[in-house]
Amino acid sequence: MEQIIWNSFLDTYFDETTMSLHIKEGRPLLRKKGMPGNRKPELDTKSMNSEEMKAFISSIYAEIESRDDGFMEIDRKLSKVLQLGPYRIVIVYPPLSDGLEMTIVKPIKKLVMDDYHLEKDVFDLLRNDAKGILISWSPGSGKTTFAQALIDVYHKDNHIIKTLESPRDLLVSDDIVQYSFTYGTHDEVRDILLLSRPDYTIYDEVRNKSDFELYKDLRLTGIGLVGVIHATRAVDSIQRFLGTIEMGIIPQVIDTVIYINKWVIEQIYTLQLTVKVPEGMESEDLARPVIVITSFLTKQVEYEIYTFGEQIVVMPLIGDMHEEGKLQSKGKSTISEYAKNTITQKLQQLLPCDFLLKIKWSSNLDIYVPEESKGRIIGKAWANITNLEKDMKLKINLKSFDELPLLDVKTEINGGKKNNITDILFPIEFANQNICFLIEDEIAYFTADARGVVTIKAKELVKTMNRKWFVIVDSSKL
Repeated sequence: MEQIIWNSFLDTYFDETTMSLHIKEGRPLLRKKGMPGNRKPELDTKSMNSEEMKAFISSIYAEIESRDDGFMEIDRKLSKVLQLGPYRIVIVYPPLSDGLEMTIVKPIKKLVMDDYHLEKDVFDLLRNDAKGILISWSPGSGKTTFAQALIDVYHKDNHIIKTLESPRDLLVSDDIVQYSFTYGTHDEVRDILLLSRPDYTIYDEVRNKSDFELYKDLRLTGIGLVGVIHATRAVDSIQRFLGTIEMGIIPQVIDTVIYINKWVIEQIYTLQLTVKVPEGMESEDLARPVIVITSFLTKQVEYEIYTFGEQIVVMPLIGDMHEEGKLQSKGKSTISEYAKNTITQKLQQLLPCDFLLKIKWSSNLDIYVPEESKGRIIGKAWANITNLEKDMKLKINLKSFDELPLLDVKTEINGGKKNNITDILFPIEFANQNICFLIEDEIAYFTADARGVVTIKAKELVKTMNRKWFVIVDSSKL
């Protein structure tokens, strides 16, 4: 661990534990002290008025002009971002803020890879095997500090390294080139890097669609990428790429995700693309490209990513990779529920009537509809149902409501109350459960109260139930 020592007039405002200084005109100075995940605010007795702050800012500008390590990174009318050595300075002027304010951030320590006490296999993964790395978690967790330690590893191996930053606040060796988007577009930087072909590019930070696309383009040309990205879970950093780049090439772009919390590696995920039946499905007909996300630390498969209909599913799993390489999953009920909700949403857009589903992982989907609607859904020469199967990528068995599984339970109906309210009494084990009713040819769901009583208050619905017919569907069999 290396203490960061500099030579600037700002040094007098910082000690070895101060991470940031927050100044607002007329208010006491506030410092944040400590380490990532263990920061504490400390209020100073001193304050600065508007004139003192302007003089302070003038001193910063004067020092930037006199030094090679000072830059104006962002220059807008009401906000400025400057870099002075290790200090990142953000200045905001009224009326964008309600008073002149400034934030100055400085890294406390510079860590080397030895400070992380990595196991040999983890170090070998990062040094030799991983080429598309994402370092994730929330601000202040130590992501950039770890990226700097990784730069040192690559630098000692004599790799050609360049960085993409905005602002440029990585503390790196002088022979490492630092690029800033403040002074060049993504297209310009893309052209430069594709022509110069560094061994590794450190991307701090990957934020928006242009960043995701540039990360992808650089990685697919064979350049090693280390991206710093904000995400509260490691898998969320992968999800942020979905929709921006094609799902099938994600493992070529991102092969390793590192989750940093309080300067400690809590999780490492590796990604692999394979063709298989997603966990929870049973039929070989449902095999498709699947991204398998495995914990490098525990060797446990934790997620699968695949397409289901038109949607991309990120499915959490509970399972372990056995010696034979086969995953034993306990997530079938989870995927069944997800699939049912996804298919229901899609069919609501396509079908002209109420319906109920039964998903069968033998690649079949049972759809129950009113008898009079079956002809419209099937279409002439089975054209409509064939197109629907292509849309859903599942074989569909169309059935009528008469074939629905009914709930075999004794109920008691109390009607004739004021305002036509009707109570249907179920056994107590149905308390607080959702119960599916088929009323004529319409589906309705009601929730039983703590006594197992369903109260129906809609006058027209009560009249329909009294005048025609209704049945109670056994949802557990759907």
